Amino acid sequence: MRQPRSMTAVKATTEGSCRYPQVDRQSALSTAEFNREYRSPGKPVVLLDAVEDWKARTAWTFDFFRSRYGDSQALVYRYRGEKYKSADVSRMRLADYIDGVCSGDWTSFPYYIRDNWALLRENPELAADYSFPKYFFDWFSLLPPFMRLQYPRIFIGPKGSITPLHLDIWGTHAWLTQLIGRKRWVLFPPGQRPLLYGHQVDPDRPDYKKFPLFRQAQGLECIIGPGETIFVPGGWAHWVQSLDSSISLSSNYMGPGAFWLPLTSATRELLLKRAWFSCARLFAKRDPQAGTAQ
Repeated sequence: MRQPRSMTAVKATTEGSCRYPQVDRQSALSTAEFNREYRSPGKPVVLLDAVEDWKARTAWTFDFFRSRYGDSQALVYRYRGEKYKSADVSRMRLADYIDGVCSGDWTSFPYYIRDNWALLRENPELAADYSFPKYFFDWFSLLPPFMRLQYPRIFIGPKGSITPLHLDIWGTHAWLTQLIGRKRWVLFPPGQRPLLYGHQVDPDRPDYKKFPLFRQAQGLECIIGPGETIFVPGGWAHWVQSLDSSISLSSNYMGPGAFWLPLTSATRELLLKRAWFSCARLFAKRDPQAGTAQ
């Protein structure tokens, strides 16, 4: 097994409380090595050179999005502590949002463009600037289009923006590539779940009186910077904070080690939903008066 490169352990101590061992950092991994050393055992890794051929690495700046897509309306999430809530979502002109990101921080401007696929779908030319890294073939791509979620997704946020501790949808694997700024990650393997209190804990400032078992939690952490990609295996809980104004691109995917749960979840939630809407449309055609006011 190749020895991991560790270059951020010192950085982490200056940017936050470095409580956990560092995630491996690797370059020049073959797909076979990635599968054997990380995907198969379900172990996170930071890949230093997975997106060397991306135009987005240099092109996707704040000025790029402000000048080309500044009039677009983007969904922004206001963070009020703990979890994001649908009641705290609003729309903002992208240029105005980027001005806030670049001039403020999480205290003065607690708004986050997160998990956003609409910007990419509405501007399909952006797809020419990136490709899915070779390590992450998505088995969802083999399913009918209606059984796939919209990926990748873009994250744009100010310094200090937070993604609270959580598990990704349907137990899927995930990858995230950092394009602008740095992000700190804290991750916990599936076996630590009983110590995480339903992911209510803030790993950066844990309340041990409220969550005493969290003292026993054993995780990993890292800082990723521009051009670096983190692999998050399915079932790993994670908490993320932007150390600078930040732009990232991310995707969840189905593959070995994250197959049956994603597949059954997609079948239940998307296939049955499609069947329900098909039945509703059929009923409406047969009974045009159904649902009309009396």
